[in-house]
Amino acid sequence: MTPASLPDIEPMTWSLMGRFFGVPLLIIGTVVGGAVVVVLLFGGPAAPDQRSLESLLQALEASSGERSAGVLLPREKELWQTALELSERLRRKEAELTEVELIGVSQRLATMVETELEHLDRITAFGDDLAPQRELRSNRFDFLLRALARTERPEAVGPLITVIRSGREPYVSVAIQQLADLHALPEARSAVDPILQALQKSARTETLLMACTALSVLAEPDNQRVIEALSQARLAHDGEVEWSAALALARLGSPAGKSTLLDLLNRQYLESGDLYQVTDESGNVKRYRLPPNRVESLLIAAMEAVANVDDADLWAMIDRLKSDPSPAVRGKATELIKQQPR
Repeated sequence: MTPASLPDIEPMTWSLMGRFFGVPLLIIGTVVGGAVVVVLLFGGPAAPDQRSLESLLQALEASSGERSAGVLLPREKELWQTALELSERLRRKEAELTEVELIGVSQRLATMVETELEHLDRITAFGDDLAPQRELRSNRFDFLLRALARTERPEAVGPLITVIRSGREPYVSVAIQQLADLHALPEARSAVDPILQALQKSARTETLLMACTALSVLAEPDNQRVIEALSQARLAHDGEVEWSAALALARLGSPAGKSTLLDLLNRQYLESGDLYQVTDESGNVKRYRLPPNRVESLLIAAMEAVANVDDADLWAMIDRLKSDPSPAVRGKATELIKQQPR
């Protein structure tokens, strides 16, 4: 079987990658926890018909940059809610904005992101108010990044790349994720080099995971610098990062992560030992067994990725999974084997 004759596999969308690429349960817990906090603080975002998109933008612009230094804690909570509401409203932008209006919105958000990045540390709160103020400011900036990306406009790419190059965490991983969401934009390809640098320099697990996955949807399969960087990341890390790097390599058609992929296609391996690990704030590593649904997701992710690789051993592992206990795993294995050229 030659690469040109590989089956026409349905392309992996970013949402599917989010499901299958092994983002740690810690991230999921953080997202869910953040959503709960939003509901507790605000009772949920304001109803869409209460404020126009223009009023949301104006409220955020009025407190951006140097002006945000004097924002008091109650006002900061309101601005966080405003940024959240704006990011959610832009999910259905077609119903509220013309193309010309959307361009204007993306330009204004791009300016806000670049301005806020320069002034994130300018907080006048002190004492007990300092930490909450800093956290709310951070969350507001996070939602601004998401709102900008949801315009799906080329204007969003440059500021997101600027955030990555800044090295400011946790925003680097958020910006990488948003650029991966924009993979359909030709302009998003320019993010490959900055993401590559983040993969090589960052020590933060979430950033490494996002970088691996983003490179697999933004880079060209023949980009040897990306292949080499992903290969190095796979060898330099274990657990989630190793797995994500191997899956990314496979999505790009490279068998460089073969040994890891063979493990990910092996239910016995995934069910053995405490493969999932979490490092707490004190640096203590805690290990847990992968839950059954996680094992199933990893098996399916590995099969989807391996379908892009011309390797007899890997395809033999897929064939074995046709008798897996999970109906979903059996179904995916059977589907891929049927599509495999003989």
